[in-house]
Amino acid sequence: MSETRAFYYNFNPLNGWLILNSVLTIILVYALFSCPCLLYWWQSWVLVGTVLVSTILWGYKYLLRHRMALIDDKAITIDHCAPLKWKDIKYAEERVVRCWLLRYKIIALVPKDNIDYKYNFLQRHNGDFGAFSIPLYKVISSEDAKEISEIIANKTKLRRISE
Repeated sequence: MSETRAFYYNFNPLNGWLILNSVLTIILVYALFSCPCLLYWWQSWVLVGTVLVSTILWGYKYLLRHRMALIDDKAITIDHCAPLKWKDIKYAEERVVRCWLLRYKIIALVPKDNIDYKYNFLQRHNGDFGAFSIPLYKVISSEDAKEISEIIANKTKLRRISE
């Protein structure tokens, strides 16, 4: 692998958040056209602003591409964290972690002791996921999950779990 390979999150945009934003927008537009005096109430503008912010945040998450990992011969960069060099990884292992009532399959990269790495807040406080985790569940495509697993297995020792 000589080039840098980028992997992106794959979120499903058709969800409850989109339905909520659509319903609230329809209700507000109907109410404001039916009763124009609502335009003079500050509470109406708070509702309009709230729906607008919610719609912008939905668009940011679901319409833009968000990089999950950037992998090259020297290092792996997860999200927007500092790159982790392959030589600083002791091993990688597949894990099933719990988040609320759900179970998710991930690959956790276990770093060697005393490496020179600047951890961010989320990496220091990430629970069972660990500081360096690659999701293998539905936030990325299954093809990308297989390819990432193969690349990590080629770069370091990967401990797999039985299905």
